Amino acid sequence: MPAPPLIYLMFDIVLPSVLRRKDLRKWKGTTFDVQFTFSGMPGKKSWVLEIDDGEVKLWRGEKDMPRMIINASARDFVDLVTGYLPEAKAIMSGRLGINGGPATRLKTVMSLFS
Repeated sequence: MPAPPLIYLMFDIVLPSVLRRKDLRKWKGTTFDVQFTFSGMPGKKSWVLEIDDGEVKLWRGEKDMPRMIINASARDFVDLVTGYLPEAKAIMSGRLGINGGPATRLKTVMSLFS
């Protein structure tokens, strides 16, 4: 399956299901949001993940002034999440752009995908 359809599947079906099963108590007291923006896709290409005192919300679209924005091609993000593209290589090569938040937050965000 090409990367753009996989992104829709990942963010619209898989990630919400994973989030419902995760123990989110470790994020109690945490407020954080990240916008994922993907190139190489038709239509809406952004999703927002918001953590607010242990509550997690995910929606398609954009947010005014998110704390972090992650930019990548759909293919590179799928490769990153599935382990074909190492996180450090993605960042150092510019294939994964991170704006706003500290890079240490990326580990937190990516842990939601596993």
